[in-house]
Amino acid sequence: MHQDNPLVRGLTRLADLVAAGLLWTLAALPLLTLPAATTGLCAVADGWARGQSPPVWRTFVDAFRHRFVRGATVGGVLASGAALAVTDLAFGLHADGAPLRLAVLTAGVALAVAVLLAGVFAFPLLALTDDPAIPLLRNAALLACAHPLCALATCVTTAAVAAVSLAAPALLPLAVAAGAAVVARLTRLAVTRVRTAPTRAPRRAPVGGASA
Repeated sequence: MHQDNPLVRGLTRLADLVAAGLLWTLAALPLLTLPAATTGLCAVADGWARGQSPPVWRTFVDAFRHRFVRGATVGGVLASGAALAVTDLAFGLHADGAPLRLAVLTAGVALAVAVLLAGVFAFPLLALTDDPAIPLLRNAALLACAHPLCALATCVTTAAVAAVSLAAPALLPLAVAAGAAVVARLTRLAVTRVRTAPTRAPRRAPVGGASA
């Protein structure tokens, strides 16, 4: 059958989705390798978002190896921030009468929002850039703030993947890979809009003085 046949293309993409999902599932099993596995999957999905058909194994393994340290750092920062936010929120919600309850609760909410904003696009950006971990997290948060609809769609996609995986664990590899493909497209869309956004030119004083 010819490669331009829609059926062939569809079956090929389905096979790539399953292969990438299985790679992610196996690589993420130790949990400590979860950030690197997610980065590898995002690298494959970014190729799909660019309309390419990247070699799944080589693309995944290259990203897993070469971005392992940065992925672990980003994952560690996000996990630490999430754990601290949960601790602050738990204290603020249950410590009735504590003198610093309001301050701790406020800090917990602020930290939770910061972690959410940074985490939405963190791993897709790992596949796109060579930025160090902290600047990358800052840029991810700024990207989420600049394009809240893309960020919201990414959160909804992630929640849908989690729901499908919990309801039918056997579908975990396919659901994760399909979700990564959607998130990669959303990330590309947000980044493209940022790059093409018009900049406001500085106002110039009228020649010959102010006009009436």
